[in-house]
Amino acid sequence: MSLPEIDWGAAGIETELGWALPVMYQGFSRSATVAVAEVPGGPRGYQVLVSITTEEPSSQLALAHRLGIDKTQMTYVIDALEAGGHVERRPDPTDRRIRQVHPTDAGRSLLASARVALRDVEGVLMRDLSPDEQEQLRRLLAKVALGAGAVESCIADARATHEYPLASPERSRRSLPSTSKE
Repeated sequence: MSLPEIDWGAAGIETELGWALPVMYQGFSRSATVAVAEVPGGPRGYQVLVSITTEEPSSQLALAHRLGIDKTQMTYVIDALEAGGHVERRPDPTDRRIRQVHPTDAGRSLLASARVALRDVEGVLMRDLSPDEQEQLRRLLAKVALGAGAVESCIADARATHEYPLASPERSRRSLPSTSKE
């Protein structure tokens, strides 16, 4: 199916970011939820697995802030992942009162299979874009998402009513050991 050409000069609804983002998100959300159904906690559990395998270990509360997940909901997600053997809580070496969340081998394996399923969903969603356009869209959306926190800080009471993810791309630079176990 070929998409109709957008008449950008007509300024129709399809040119509005506020229309395009929710339509795209709804299509992605429905399919992505199915793709990560095997992950305890669904999409939130998937995000936790991505974070704890690509970033330095952190506490459950820090993960909740980083991912924009309510701390109570985060407890349920971590509990479900732990019950499935996908994560474990360990005392923080610098403050034994804090428990860090670490992936297990089973968690890494689950993440790898969920990533494949999720990339398939994304491929279907972005099927009308070339591979270069898909990468460009990912990069542009990540850039906008990282800047969204700065926009929110300009709105007086935005943080009083919503949980927002923390923009910390520098955290996603954890060098992963290829053979050692956590």
